[in-house]
Amino acid sequence: MQALNYTTARNSLKAIIDEVCDKNEEVIVTTKNDKSVVIMSLDEYNRTHAQLKREVKEAMEQIERGEYMGIDEAFDRVIAKYAD
Repeated sequence: MQALNYTTARNSLKAIIDEVCDKNEEVIVTTKNDKSVVIMSLDEYNRTHAQLKREVKEAMEQIERGEYMGIDEAFDRVIAKYAD
């Protein structure tokens, strides 16, 4: 992932869009006052968003079925794993 300042990005926006879409890579654009955005292809955004929705739906279904552990149990398992 490359990072560009705002001026560089503004001056070559078409080329950046083409590169992001063709290579399926994100580009970070920053400003002088430490604000940043990520440019990503719409296809990648849609894939990522769809995957996130599937994962949230599955997690909710697991909770409804009672297939989850409490925070104390999860913490105990992590401690036990690293105690060896």
